[in-house]
Order: sequence, then C-alpha cells, then structure tokens
Amino acid sequence: MTNANVDVLKKLCFTLSQREPYRIPSPSDQPRRGVVAAILRWHCPKKKIPREFQKPRTLEEFFDQSWVQEGEAEILFMQRATRKGDRWSGHVAFPGGKNEKDETDEETVCREVREEIGVDLKSDDYLLVGQLDEREISSIRDNKLLMILVPYVYLQIVPESPPFELQTSEVAAVRWVPLSFFLSSQVLDYTPITEPLSIFRHMKRRWLKSLLNVMLGTISFTSIDLPPTTASDNVFRLWGLTMGMTKDIIKLVDTKESFFYKLTTQSPRFSRVDIGWFTMLITYAKVYWKRICHKNVRLENEWDNIYWNSIRSAIAISMCFRACLLLLIIKRLH
Repeated sequence: MTNANVDVLKKLCFTLSQREPYRIPSPSDQPRRGVVAAILRWHCPKKKIPREFQKPRTLEEFFDQSWVQEGEAEILFMQRATRKGDRWSGHVAFPGGKNEKDETDEETVCREVREEIGVDLKSDDYLLVGQLDEREISSIRDNKLLMILVPYVYLQIVPESPPFELQTSEVAAVRWVPLSFFLSSQVLDYTPITEPLSIFRHMKRRWLKSLLNVMLGTISFTSIDLPPTTASDNVFRLWGLTMGMTKDIIKLVDTKESFFYKLTTQSPRFSRVDIGWFTMLITYAKVYWKRICHKNVRLENEWDNIYWNSIRSAIAISMCFRACLLLLIIKRLH
C-alpha cells in the first residue's frame, strides 16, 4: 500500500518535469530578472533513514528509495531580514535574487540560494525538477516593467537536509512547511494585509498625499500564517508573489479540496468599490481583446499582469466618474 503523501509529491514532480513553462524574454531596456527556488524535500522519521544508500540521479530512482515511503513532503520558505528602506523587508519568500550581467537564470538562482541560506543546488543532494511559469512584475504607479520573475523547483534527494548557513543581513529565518498544509480542506486562519492604494507614495506635499489617500482608499490582500515548528518561531505570513507561486505549485496536484487554493483565487479588495469594479471591467475587456488578437497566448498566465496594469486606468476612470457624478448632483441641487 502506497503512502498518499508520496503519491502527491510524485504527481507534482512528474507533472512539473514534463510541463513546458510559460517563458517571457527580457526586453533590452529592462534585462533585470529575479530568480527564486522553491525547494521540496521528503521528511522521513529518523529511524527510517538508512545508514548507507546510493544517491538517486533521477526522479524514478528517488521514488524507489526505501526511505521515501513513510513521512511527508515539505517545502522551504524563508523570512527576509528587517531592513530600513527595503520594500521586501520581513517578507516571507522563496530564496533567490536578481541576476548579474551575462548570468543564466540557473546560474543566478544557484548563486543567490548559496549566498542567502548556504544551500548548494549544484550539488548531487538536489535535483532540478522543473520551472514554473515566468511572470512580469510591473509598477502600479506607472506600469513600468520592474523585472521578470523566474521560479524554479528543486527536490532534495537525500534524507537529511544539509545545514543552513543564513546570511543574517538578508535572511532572518527559514522554515519547512508540510505540503499537506496547502492541500488540506480544513479552513485556515487568514488575515488581510492592507496597504494604501495611492500611486503617489513619494509625493513631497503631505496634505496632497493625505487627500489622495482618502480619495483612493486602500487595497487588501489575502495572507495566511504558515504553521510554526516550535512555540517560539517567528510569524511567517505568506502573501503576495510568494503565495501566487505556491498556488502555482499546488495546482499541479488535485486542488478540489484545498482551502488554500480557493483562498488564493480571490481578488484583492478595494476600500473604494468603484476602483475595484473598474479594475475588473478593464481586465476582462483586455483579456477578451487578447483572446481575439493573440490566440497562442496563455491568458491564465497573463491575467495577473493585466489585472495590476489595469489599476492605474481604473483610478483615472473612477476620478472622472466621481467628478461627473458630483457635477450632476450640484446641477440638480441648483
């Protein structure tokens, strides 16, 4: 009788290894690429760890190992160190970072992971399973492309994890989280993360900035706290890009019962509902147009980018709509 947890990891790995990812070439005016690694492992009881074993070289050989029968699959997350002025400060993420000149994506992720957490992905302790879809990261303020995000998935193919060597200036902590946590049908505690929507955050005039914050309101994102391993563990709050990449991993397996997956399909909530309505309306219009003009494009990969790029237009339309409504009310009163 096979372990259900083994079947889940096996399906995930083989599906990903045979899947062609959606790739986005970097434009010449923005060669910046951010490359991260989602690292999986099979965590088995210590009593099941063999004294001697031959390291597998393929996925087939890995799943044939005697120690890959009892236990469960886990995925590694890290919490970035708190640093003043760093937009990613304290965030939960996958290890990785930005590329350097003339580096390939694989060279970038191997270098960054080794620098941040001391893990050598080039060693024979790890196997590259595959790559998730690449995605564009753009600024809400001006829709400017910031970078292309490239997520790789690696599998630790030895029963004991090599020790971590954290770069404390970059990384506060790391945590292995059971894959079953994300596949469970149990309702998870989740907390919205709310931020000002204002696209003029760097405006010097405080009174105008405050006025815009009132007019534009806030935007709230879904987040969940990852399960701690000990009572003294830091709070690992998962949201944003890393939650989206985790969803991409989980959807490779059966997601019918996954509360986490259902949670991640929810759109952000706007405190000013008209901006939310216009954002969705513009997004659907752009998706419909792309479906007509670009039949070979994977629209499920484009959705997030189209959605975020629609917010600026939605704000402008909302301001015009409010102004027209205000003028109509004034005219009626007179």
